[in-house]
Amino acid sequence: MIEAGYRCAICKATEPLDIDHIVEWSIVRKHEFHNMIVLCKSCHGRKKKTSDPRDINRISLRRIKENLMLLNARYSDLERRIIEKFQDDLATNQIHVPSIILPERLQILVRYLIKDGLVFTELFKSSISQGSGGMVFRDDNIRLTLTRKGRRFIKNLNSQAS
Repeated sequence: MIEAGYRCAICKATEPLDIDHIVEWSIVRKHEFHNMIVLCKSCHGRKKKTSDPRDINRISLRRIKENLMLLNARYSDLERRIIEKFQDDLATNQIHVPSIILPERLQILVRYLIKDGLVFTELFKSSISQGSGGMVFRDDNIRLTLTRKGRRFIKNLNSQAS
């Protein structure tokens, strides 16, 4: 409810509201955050498995859910900046599979990009350097690479911005 501001994610009605499954409960048998969305009774009634533009299908619900997660602070500032970088990389078509390298210690700040399956990570060891006083510093890095799901997410963001 908080994610949608206590309103329907589609029409913004304030009542009556339901927390609904994007993919039906009878199929997934789980209550998972990424598959739940707040709908009013009217919009819930328009939820169907058709391509009729008057109906609301799963693809539309997923796009709406992704936008809610972006707009309502699901992602950290760093995660939003990484999404913007990937948007730029895809828009310029310079990079086939966009990726970015970060210090491993920042992995906690990109946890939702990883958890939501928008990127996958690879850990690689960097150089070891000796500091003053005999202290050893190790800079391990991670590479965040955009997944297919991440590409779809960015494509959906771009199509809605147009």
